[in-house]
Amino acid sequence: MKQAVLLLSAAAAALVTPKAFEADQAVISNDNSEAHWWDSITQSYGLQSLADSFEHAIKDAEAALDHDHDHDDDGHHHHGGNGKHGHHGHHPGDTTKTIYELISSNKHTTRFAALVDEHDDIKSLLQDTKANHTLFIPTDRAFERLPHHGDDGDDKDKPKKPPAHIICAILAYHVAPGLWPSRRLYFTHTLPTELTSPSLGSHPQRLRISSSLIFGTRLNFFSKLVVKDIAAKNGLIHAVDFILVPPPPTAKILQLLPNTFSTLSLGLENTGLGEELADLTFEGGTFFAPTNRAFTRLGPRANAFLFSDRGKKYLKALIKYSIVANETLYSDAFYKRKGGEDVDAERDYWHVDLPSLLEDKPISVDVRTWKGWVSIVANGYTRVAVQDVLARDGVLQVVNSVLFPPRRGGRHEWVDEEEREWEVEEIVERLEGYVERERESGMGDL
Repeated sequence: MKQAVLLLSAAAAALVTPKAFEADQAVISNDNSEAHWWDSITQSYGLQSLADSFEHAIKDAEAALDHDHDHDDDGHHHHGGNGKHGHHGHHPGDTTKTIYELISSNKHTTRFAALVDEHDDIKSLLQDTKANHTLFIPTDRAFERLPHHGDDGDDKDKPKKPPAHIICAILAYHVAPGLWPSRRLYFTHTLPTELTSPSLGSHPQRLRISSSLIFGTRLNFFSKLVVKDIAAKNGLIHAVDFILVPPPPTAKILQLLPNTFSTLSLGLENTGLGEELADLTFEGGTFFAPTNRAFTRLGPRANAFLFSDRGKKYLKALIKYSIVANETLYSDAFYKRKGGEDVDAERDYWHVDLPSLLEDKPISVDVRTWKGWVSIVANGYTRVAVQDVLARDGVLQVVNSVLFPPRRGGRHEWVDEEEREWEVEEIVERLEGYVERERESGMGDL
């Protein structure tokens, strides 16, 4: 049980729904009986494997920084080719049959196929021959990792079967529009699914892809491709060894990873910013989330000040500067705020200035790819250590240095402030203007 990943409670927390069911959002979020079901799953199933996988990614990133490597956390790659039909690897499949027909007749995918039979929208999607799709299907063995589901009226200690619309959401999260053969996945960071989320401005929820020669291709840190490139009449099938579950909200991710984000979580609590953000409605967002190591780098005096009564207003300003509302920046895609044109980035270099919650003070972001590697750098010097940590309400780009509102150098370049401790006087000088303006305006507008 301890090896199970991304528990199904994360799916309920995600509150994402297939496009046809987006209007059911309020129903999902207000159903206490469903919340009880997910809570019971949480207790017995856990997010231990996801947390472990993420912690490994953090350690790898820190090791890379210590050795001054130029590559990213886990061999994340950029997009490859367009993934056309044809023979794929050693599993040609049957191009006279649809995806649905293939999974219905396979003895290793009976559990997923049975769920599809209960949901006509998903079934129609996998039978449709007018458009290609790629299905990441959990094997029957993947379902064996789930805790036992009792029927209604059974022992209260046993989690009951999840509601139909939540199952439908999970099924939709396994389906990606278009063709994604394994050779294309190897050069891919994230890809859209058939699941949309009001918390993302009704954009598609994405899957995170990481590939390496040693560990193969993994989805969302933990689920591994075990059979690849099964060709069908209307797309491709890959088998995975864990069920894919829509990601939880940002706040839940921080809570589940105390070894990485306990200092940040404490800062959100002490400043009241976490509670303020919870009361607001966003349509996506990007959080340049500083790790515990990032705060340690500021030095003991700086931390003592920031977490004091006098310093917490400066800490609040710092955290606000790391958050971007309503614009979601992945390493290979950009969901802009309403009215903006979305970007699927396949270029070698692109730049964007993201307005932070600190009076819209911009975060300057450069994304570069080189021979399959990608680098995301904020304000000219802070490299994202772990990219594309997916959340229900956006994405976390994890950094090992706290972002400060930058000042200009003599040649209009960002000053490199990453590798040093900060004096209290410097922090006050840098942030005093923002703190004073927030005090004048009362609580401060987010």
